[in-house]
Amino acid sequence: MQVRNLALIREGRLEFGPGLNVLTGETGAGKTVLVEALTLLLGGRGDTGLISPGADRMELEAAFDLPPGERWRAVLEEEGLEVEEELIIRRVISGDGKGRCYVNGRMCTVGTLARLGEYLVDIHGQHEHQRLLRVSTHIEYLDAFGPPEHVSLLQDYRRAYRRWKEAEELYRAACMDEAERLREMDLLNFQVREIEKVNPKEGELEELLRERKRMQNREELFTAASQAYMSVSGGEEGGGALDALGRAQTLLERVSSLDEELRTWVARLEEVQETLSDISRELHAYLESLDYQPGRLEEVELRLRDLTDLSRKYGEDTAQILSYLEEARKRLMELEGLDLKREEMKREAGICFGEMSRAAEKLSASRSRLAEKLTRETNRELEELNMGGMRFRVRVEKDDDHGERGRDRVEFEVSPGKGLPYRPLARIASGGELSRITLALKLVLARADAVPTLVFDEVDAGIGGATADVLAEKLSRISRYHQVFSVTHLPQIAAVSDVHLSVRKKEKARGIDTEVSRLEGEERVEELVRMLGGERETAREHALAMLGKRG
Repeated sequence: MQVRNLALIREGRLEFGPGLNVLTGETGAGKTVLVEALTLLLGGRGDTGLISPGADRMELEAAFDLPPGERWRAVLEEEGLEVEEELIIRRVISGDGKGRCYVNGRMCTVGTLARLGEYLVDIHGQHEHQRLLRVSTHIEYLDAFGPPEHVSLLQDYRRAYRRWKEAEELYRAACMDEAERLREMDLLNFQVREIEKVNPKEGELEELLRERKRMQNREELFTAASQAYMSVSGGEEGGGALDALGRAQTLLERVSSLDEELRTWVARLEEVQETLSDISRELHAYLESLDYQPGRLEEVELRLRDLTDLSRKYGEDTAQILSYLEEARKRLMELEGLDLKREEMKREAGICFGEMSRAAEKLSASRSRLAEKLTRETNRELEELNMGGMRFRVRVEKDDDHGERGRDRVEFEVSPGKGLPYRPLARIASGGELSRITLALKLVLARADAVPTLVFDEVDAGIGGATADVLAEKLSRISRYHQVFSVTHLPQIAAVSDVHLSVRKKEKARGIDTEVSRLEGEERVEELVRMLGGERETAREHALAMLGKRG
C-alpha cells in the first residue's frame, strides 16, 4: 500500500505479507492513521483535514490479490471494469473536497470501492464495542457467524419477504374506500356515455373544420378554381393549355423524321399533357365539391359544436378523445371487477405470506443453532481471556411482525458470575469488559469470515500479562486462514508476527514527518525492547526469548 500526503505521512509504502502483520510505534506516531488510509481506499468518507499541511491533495493506492468467491466480480462487471490478476485500487482526494477513484486504472465511484471493500477487508476497530451496545446490530453479528447455508436461507427469506410486501401493497391499494370507488365509477360512466352519444370518428373534427372553411369561402375558391380549370382545359371551346400542348406535339411529330432529337421533345410534351389532364379532372371534381347542398353548413356547425365540447374536456383532437374513451372504459371495467380482483390479490398475498413464514421458520431454526454455537465459542474465548467468571449468551426470540431480516429478535446478554441472572449487555458490562467481549466475539467471527484480510485496530487495549500471550496465540492462529493486520501495543503480538512494521516520527527541515519501515533482525529486537519497557538489559533478554520462542 502506498500513501502520499496523509496527515504527517508525506510518503509511505507498506508491504504486507501473508500471515500476521503488525504495526507498532509510540503513541501518537500515526498508526491508526494508516488504518484510516485503508478505510478511505475502501470507500470511507473523505476528509480533507487529513491532507498533509502544505499539500494540495492526498494519494492512496493498494494492490489486492483476487478474493475468493464470485460476487465481487459482479460489482466490477456492473461498472464495466476489467478483471485482471490483481485489483489495484487508487483514490485521490484534493484540498477542495473533490476526489477521484480508480480500479485497475479505470475511473469509478466511491460506492464501487465500498462494495468491493466488503469482499476485500474487514476492519475491527477499537471502538467497535460502541456498536455492540446497539441491540439492532446483534442479529447482524449472528448472521455474520453463519455458514454459506445460513446466508442462503437469509437470502431466500428476503426474496420471499419482498414478494409478500409487493403483494400486500397491491391488495391494500385495491381495498380502496367503497364510496370513493362508486364516485369514480359514476364519473366514468357519465364521461363514457357523453362521448359515445356524440360518437366521434377518427379525424372527423379536423375534416369538418376544413369543410367549414371551404364553405365559408366558397365564392373565392370557386372563382379561382374555375379560372384555373379554363386555363388548363379551355372549356368546351378549347383554347386552353392542353390544346396548345397538343398543337406543339403535332408540329414536332411531323418533322421528327428529319431530326431524331425532336422525338425526345415529343415524348416529354406527351408526359406534360397527361399531367395537365389529371390536374384538369381534379379541378373539375373540386369545383363540383364546392356545390354544397342547402343546410350543409348548419349541419357542420352543429356537429362541430358537439365535437368541440368534447375536445375541451377530453383532448385537442378526435384521436385524443377516442384514446380517453378507451382508457375510461378500461378503468371502469377494473373498478367494476374490483371485488373479484381484490379477492385474487388477497389470495396471492396469503400465498406469499405463507412462503415467507416458512422461510422465516427455517431461518429462525438456523439462528437458534448458530446462537448456541456462538454462545459456546464466545464463552470459551472469554475463559481463555481470563474472563471465565462472566458468561455470555445469545437470546433469540420470535417477534410479532416480519421484517427485512425475519421475525427474530436477537440480543446479547451477560451474567457477571455463576448463579447470577443474565441481563442486557449494555446494562451490565463496563468499558473494559465490553472491549474483551467485543474481542472474544471478533475472534470467533473471524474464523468464519470469508473476507481474506482482517484488520484489528488496537482491539487489545487494556490487555496485558498472561491474557496478552493468549491473544497473541489466537491472532497467530487466525492468520493461518486470513491475512491479519493488527495495530498493537502488545510486544507479545509483535513477537509472533510474520511482518513487523514500525511507525516513527522524524523531525525534518520542513517539520515533523511520519515514516513507516519494515523491521528485521536487530531493529525488531530494539522495537520489542521499547514496547516491553523497564530495565533495558532485562527487556532485551525478554525480547530475544520471545523471538526465540517464535522461531
